This record gives sequence, C-alpha cells and structure tokens, in this order.
Amino acid sequence: MEALLGFKEESTDYVQLGISTSSSSSYSYKLVPWLSWDEWLFVDESLFSSSPNSVASALRRISAWRSRGCLPVVIEVMSSIIEIQQKDPYFRKDQSNDALDNCRGDQSSDASLSDEMLAMLYCMAIMRLVNGVVEKTRKKTEVSIAVAADAIGIPRTLIDIRHEGSHRELPALEVVRSASVKALDWLKYYYWEPQKKAIPFHSNETAGIKTEIRSKFHELAFCLRIKNTPHLRSSKVKEKRGSKKDLTKILKSLVGLYSAFSSEVVSVLLEFLLKGINSSDSSELPVNTQSSPNLHISLNEWKLVITKFSNKEPELLLALLNAVLDMIENQEAVIYETGCVRTSSDHRAETLQVETSLLCLSGLSKILKD
Repeated sequence: MEALLGFKEESTDYVQLGISTSSSSSYSYKLVPWLSWDEWLFVDESLFSSSPNSVASALRRISAWRSRGCLPVVIEVMSSIIEIQQKDPYFRKDQSNDALDNCRGDQSSDASLSDEMLAMLYCMAIMRLVNGVVEKTRKKTEVSIAVAADAIGIPRTLIDIRHEGSHRELPALEVVRSASVKALDWLKYYYWEPQKKAIPFHSNETAGIKTEIRSKFHELAFCLRIKNTPHLRSSKVKEKRGSKKDLTKILKSLVGLYSAFSSEVVSVLLEFLLKGINSSDSSELPVNTQSSPNLHISLNEWKLVITKFSNKEPELLLALLNAVLDMIENQEAVIYETGCVRTSSDHRAETLQVETSLLCLSGLSKILKD
C-alpha cells in the first residue's frame, strides 16, 4: 500500500501501512486525495457508522477522492465492499432503506440485483484486495501469492476465493458474503487502526509548524504595516521591528518554511485571508468590496503580504488558488451530503461559507492579474 502524505516512507514493512516510526533513515512523501487528516477521520468515523446516511456520506467523499487520483487501494477496496454490502438485502435488513435512498439516488435499483451478480461483485472486490495489496508487498525475489499473503496476515479464505474466482467456478454468495466481513475486519486491522493511531503524532508536529508559520506571517504583516503607515515610519517602533533588515530576515525564514512545509504555509495564509474577510462583517458578506471599507483594507493588507512573499515564491499564488477551489468543492459536497436533513439556519451558514470562499478566490485572482 502506498505511504500517505505527511508520513515518511520507510524501508521496513511499515511502508505498506503508510505509517512512520522514529527509527527510519530514508524518507519520501506520497500524495493523497484528502485535504487534511480531519477529512480522513470524518470518512473513518462515517464509513463504519451504524447510520446509513453517514455511510452514504463517507462513500460520496471517497468517490470524490477517487476522482482526484492517488487513492490508496485499501480505501478503494474497503469502500467497494461496503457499497456492495449496502446493495445486499442480507446486510440491509435492519437498515432504513428510505434513509439511504433519499441521500443516494443510485440505490433505487439495488434490490433487483441477483444472487449471482452480488456474488460476482463480492468476488471482484476480494480479488482486487488480494492483487492490489499483496502484490505490493512481494519482494523482488519471486514468492507465491499465498506466501506473501501469510506474511501480512491476510485471511487464507480471501486467497482461496481469489483463486476460485480467477480459475474455477464463481464461489457461492454465502461464501463470498462471509468473506467480505473477514476482509473488512482485516482491512481495519491492517490499515485503518494503525493509521488512526499514527495521526495524533503527526497532528502535534504539524500544529507546532503552523504556529511558527503564523508567527512569521504576523511579523511580516507588522513590518509592512509600519513601512506603509506615515505616522509609524518615524517612530521608535520602526527602529525595533520595521527595518529593511528585519523584513529580509523574515522573508528568508518564510522561504525556508515554504520549501519544507508548502502545504502548511498555504493553509495558514488561507486561514488568515478567510479571517480577514469574515471580520469585516459576520452577518453580511458584500460582493462589492467598495461598500465595505474594512473588508477592502483587510484584503489590501493581506494582498501586500502575499505579493511580497510571492515575489520570492512565485508558485504560491497558484497553490493558494488551488486550495480555495478544493475548499469550495468540499463545502458544496457538504451541502449536498446534508441536503436531506439541513435546517434553514444551517443552509444560511453553509451559503456564507461558500460566499466567503468565492470572495477569497476573487481577491487572489486580482493579485495574480496584478
């Protein structure tokens, strides 16, 4: 299995889990389709929820991840098996079909699937699991699928079903149905649980990095404010914090941080931009910035910061634009996912979030044009 973004790839078996340990000597990073570990945790909690609505929400989010590419095979297989189980009356007998149908329009024909079709779907998912996971764990020296599977503890039943489905008759529905439960249990053990345990360490490390980035951007904004404010230019404040030497030093620090933690720098800048927009007027977000002097000033201040920094890192603006577009996509996905249970106040809050993001996108586009 591919290592995950933010975790360091190692020469041990942990590479297959995407989890890092402190003893690693060689590192690299892998791109993943989720924007944050909070989003990953949302899918983790929803995917294994007893609520059909939550499960459907998680499956839609994974579908969005799949469209972005680089989806780990373990997540792809897990979602496939769960989706097949939702189409299987055996697993849905205690669930509210109406609730699932309201949030997933493609479920209307699930009840018409034959036993043979369900067995084939289960079999294909299990074959994908064995081929996708086991093949990546095999060493350069040739070993059989069975030996490689034993090395990572995959249930023997899954190996047998892969063999039967590939070379003999399609296994009975009862067999592959039972195997699907074993597959989910193994995937939890192999990927989800170890990954979840590794996230807190990564989150604490990232929090410290973001704190440093925020501090440097505050210093940069303060220096630029002094430089561009007439009554401060001649004060003692400039002597302490507003000199050209200080400005150069801060920019150098930010360039170093960006080279090592570009996604964290983009995240912090985006956070500041959104706060600047929201602080102008929390109840109404005007489309025309001329009607809101505070908004105009706030955005101009951050425009100066971003322009100054992007002179050193030209690709920053494109990275910010992509981050805003991803954020808008996620916000619209949330509105869609909660459409059947959303109140009017929730709708208003979600709409304001999208409007705020669009204002941010507009401001960044103007900076790029300039």
